[in-house]
Amino acid sequence: MHYFILFIVRWAIIFRHPRITFWYWTLDRNKRLPNPANPKTANDKFFWRKVFDRNKGFTEISDKLRVGNWLDRKGIHVDAAPVLWSGIDPENIPDHLLENSVIAKANHGSGTNIILRKAPDDREAFNRKMRKFLQKKQGYRRLEWGYFNIPRKLFIEVLIPNLVAEIKVFTFDNRIERIQILYDFESEKGISADVWLPDGRGGWKRFAGSPKITRSANRPWPKLADEALKIAQDIGRHFDHMRVDFLFDGDKLWFGELTLYNLGGHIPLVGDCPNEGVNASWDLRKSNFMRIRHRGWRALYVNSLRKALPNYEPFCK
Repeated sequence: MHYFILFIVRWAIIFRHPRITFWYWTLDRNKRLPNPANPKTANDKFFWRKVFDRNKGFTEISDKLRVGNWLDRKGIHVDAAPVLWSGIDPENIPDHLLENSVIAKANHGSGTNIILRKAPDDREAFNRKMRKFLQKKQGYRRLEWGYFNIPRKLFIEVLIPNLVAEIKVFTFDNRIERIQILYDFESEKGISADVWLPDGRGGWKRFAGSPKITRSANRPWPKLADEALKIAQDIGRHFDHMRVDFLFDGDKLWFGELTLYNLGGHIPLVGDCPNEGVNASWDLRKSNFMRIRHRGWRALYVNSLRKALPNYEPFCK
């Protein structure tokens, strides 16, 4: 009976969200129709998170200005780049704040950053661009619900000098199954990166097949990476899955952000194969949706999903 319920819920979601369904279908190497009702892969679990896990706390942790409040409440101490100003009208940004190395941002999404190493040549053009950032509807195209209700603001943040690397840690409760480290931000050749996966012996090995990376960095394990993993575990244990980002200047680790929907809600290559660590490690039973009580059809669905979740059947090529 519970498989029949999962079947009905699956097709209800597919008909309700055809555009998202088609997007996930295009991402799957085997062109498998997504199953957000009984997800076995990380990509299907992202789809499930978007539809079901409407955790109100996701709004706060997705807000670049308020995520620090969440970290403080959890007793997690890591420095972040100082915020010099925040508001809703770029005309109110004092001129002197833009004269030194800063980043101008919007707090509610990605692709809304302007790096300034000196004051903008055309302040009015800068103001217009910042207003467009404020108007951006982040996440609506890919159903990234966590961004929808963020009170939109602009802010000016100190630019971390001599940035060496950005470390993205993929956590699943207290497990870490994927690390992506970006380098060469100022290079004419573009950003390089290494992806690290567990080697099965308590260490890490490079994964050479990840797309979305123009070129491999082939760098050694960076200094302070172990510290980043420890902090990421402290954060990750509060969630079924969370990507934790850090900046590294060669001497110090800085907090970046928490990301609910990697690349809009998918992980390339390893995200569509159930026998990969990132998929089997993502336990939906630790999500907020599965922990709270439900009534009606949701209660029937949760009961059915609980019975199906432990079954992982590798079928990838």
